[in-house]
Amino acid sequence: MNQNSMKRALTQLNIPCIISRPQSRSMGTGPRGARGHGWLHKYRAGLGGRHLQGRYHKRDVEKLASINDKVFSLNETHASKVSTPTEAYLDFAVEGESGGGSPHRVVIELASAALPKTCRNFVDLCETGNDSNGIGNGDGQSTGYKSSKVFKILPQVGLCLGDTTVMNNGEQGQCSPNVDTSTQTRTFAHEATVLSHAQKGIVTMLSTGLDKNDSRFLIMTADDAPHLDGKLVAFGRVKEGLDGLQKIVANTYTKRGVPTTNIEVVGCGTL
Repeated sequence: MNQNSMKRALTQLNIPCIISRPQSRSMGTGPRGARGHGWLHKYRAGLGGRHLQGRYHKRDVEKLASINDKVFSLNETHASKVSTPTEAYLDFAVEGESGGGSPHRVVIELASAALPKTCRNFVDLCETGNDSNGIGNGDGQSTGYKSSKVFKILPQVGLCLGDTTVMNNGEQGQCSPNVDTSTQTRTFAHEATVLSHAQKGIVTMLSTGLDKNDSRFLIMTADDAPHLDGKLVAFGRVKEGLDGLQKIVANTYTKRGVPTTNIEVVGCGTL
């Protein structure tokens, strides 16, 4: 019995006729982007590969950079209320560098007006020398950035440093007692994420979670790092010496991100 004959027989018996048909698989009829081909047109338009065209492909880097400029300009408009220095420096020495030249100085501009606690932590650790200034760890050893090392280099992001503990291997850090909100872990809470990681030279805290900032930080050498926005608190930017940092990143051999040569902070302070 064919389908038509079966349909007539069921109609005579007052039984509703429901004949299922095999579903045919076919490509979608929507626009090309709906079928997964839109990424190719975006790639040809210079918007990056398929893995870059998700959350950030419409990111306006220039606008975010201009917002960063406005945040740093608060240091001038609110100069009378800013008690924390707005500039600090770090001197880097690279092991085995030919000629044994002078250290690479990096001058960092701090957003002290907008982020007073985070900048105070950074300044204290830059100025730390011994227990006489009230920032020591109690045993006469410095807990500041001097003698700390770059413990990881991520070519697509930047340099990680700032471990002020005895191990000095990047696994932990200790914040300044002046901003300490946790006596056990030596960490302090997040401030506002008003600065975007949308330009080279941004200096941002490295934290293991919310409100777990210590002494470790990151200096960006990449043009943009949108995945860090909203997660890490950026508080400064490199004003001088960025070219030297980029040379260090380009010329340092690493094993899984760990430098095989020592890159040490031999001097630090405020300007």
